[in-house]
Amino acid sequence: MASARCAYCGATLEPNSMYCMGCGQLILSGRVGEDEATGWEAPRTAAGAAGARAPRAEVQAPRSAHPASPQAWPGRVQLRFSTGEETLVAGAAVIGRRPEQTASGLGAQAIAIADSTRSISRVHLYLELADGALHAGDAGSSNGSLIERGERRIPLAATGERVDVLRGDVLWIGDVRIEIQAA
Repeated sequence: MASARCAYCGATLEPNSMYCMGCGQLILSGRVGEDEATGWEAPRTAAGAAGARAPRAEVQAPRSAHPASPQAWPGRVQLRFSTGEETLVAGAAVIGRRPEQTASGLGAQAIAIADSTRSISRVHLYLELADGALHAGDAGSSNGSLIERGERRIPLAATGERVDVLRGDVLWIGDVRIEIQAA
């Protein structure tokens, strides 16, 4: 029987482990390749190599691109972190303390955030800006991610399921606030 390997670093996975011991990436079992509903690449597992898929337990809200809406995002957005850092994003990005390896594997922009309190995971959040819509998904982080929309706080599922980010929303990763503005 072949051992399962991490799709990100190639290390042999420990049985019943949720994380790769080599790179720390969350291992999503039961899902193979790119998930059509979310578009995020899931690690391949020995059990999932045959193409089996676990049934989805949750119901996803419909995702809408906003190309004709005045609320549509432009081709670039600026992220302002409560740590004082700022960066521009155009396309896909991975945010965390050390997101370089995962971002490289996904062909995304790596955004490393200095976090002395370690409330941010090595790989914490996925962002994708496409067709006038901005989507965010938690990367299986320890301290979670959420969207602050007015008075509401919407937690992101640790499975990487993407949620629309609207203008005026604020993202939180661990203890770090991220303001998003059109660039």
